[in-house]
Amino acid sequence: MKTKNLFISGLIGLFASCSSQNCKIEGTVENAKDGDTLYLARMSDGNFTPTDTIILHQGKFTLQEKCDSTIIASFFFYDQESNEVYSNIFFMEKGNIQLNIGPEGRVSGTENNDIYQEITDSIYALHERMSNIYARQAPSDTAEYSPDEKTEQELVALEQQSNRFVTESVKKYIDKPVGYFLFLSCYNMFTPQEVLELSQKVSSHYKNSNALKYIKEDAERSNMTSNGQSFIDITIPSMDGGELKLSDIIRDNKLTLVDCWASWCGPCRAEMPNVVSLYEKYHKKGLEIVGISFDEDETTWKNAVKTMNMTWPQASELRSWDNIMTQKYGVTSIPYTILIDSNGTIIGQQLRGEELENTVKQYVSSQKLAID
Repeated sequence: MKTKNLFISGLIGLFASCSSQNCKIEGTVENAKDGDTLYLARMSDGNFTPTDTIILHQGKFTLQEKCDSTIIASFFFYDQESNEVYSNIFFMEKGNIQLNIGPEGRVSGTENNDIYQEITDSIYALHERMSNIYARQAPSDTAEYSPDEKTEQELVALEQQSNRFVTESVKKYIDKPVGYFLFLSCYNMFTPQEVLELSQKVSSHYKNSNALKYIKEDAERSNMTSNGQSFIDITIPSMDGGELKLSDIIRDNKLTLVDCWASWCGPCRAEMPNVVSLYEKYHKKGLEIVGISFDEDETTWKNAVKTMNMTWPQASELRSWDNIMTQKYGVTSIPYTILIDSNGTIIGQQLRGEELENTVKQYVSSQKLAID
């Protein structure tokens, strides 16, 4: 790790000749004292490695380097007064970059940094609206709070708006370093096929990265359980203390819905009334649901099942993400549904609400089963 006295570096920079490939970073750090340390890390294959220790003077620093290509980087600063750690992403590239480090850090000055700041501003604005809604509703005297149905739907709508904005930004900027970084951060928001398509559009600079290779392999693995493929059998601990084998459920029913959820997942809770309604309408017509929880706490899981009137078979390994559904089916976000017909063929995934009910209704109709 390099240590740089940036007061000296700044003086040297005054006499250095300008180059089209120079990257000049000027920054201010709130509440910094002379001699405080700023750490700089650079990303390689999806991981950040500390590379520079920067000694601050009067809360300011200047860094000037050659930049033949854009480097995705991050800074870390510990504010001793507030006991807070400030960190953020920025892009080291040719041009003049301005970093303002503190509770409301900002970066600007070059193409990728300006795009990244614009995206983060929009996301933070949506999250601030969510926080304000939650703060208005949550009682101040308790650490645990479940918002009412109307509030929860409002929060879910904002979360979905935020997710749409992120995915649209990835698609728009996928050929730039900022788009590549966002893609690495949220590839689980896309279908496996979308991941493979976007992987082909990243900058040639990242085509052979191990991080991109991992994402593509994960998407290809998920494609093995895409629509039209045969289901993969799993055995998982059931809520009654026994074991649930998926093939047994599929064998005994005309249609099986695997519903991955968790009590801590807001969108899952908002969607659950639709799943309950679906079960009430179609269970006697041949539909069975298997709830697979990503909860880690058994009591919280069981209480949520009871509270939300989930009367179908329930199972869980009591592991959040390192579980059989992430390993076998490539599930990277919840709620996540998998619809399987009586032949064990996957006929739908990630279906919710009206789309889910229409798919079930269409299948029931095609099988000439009784419909009310």
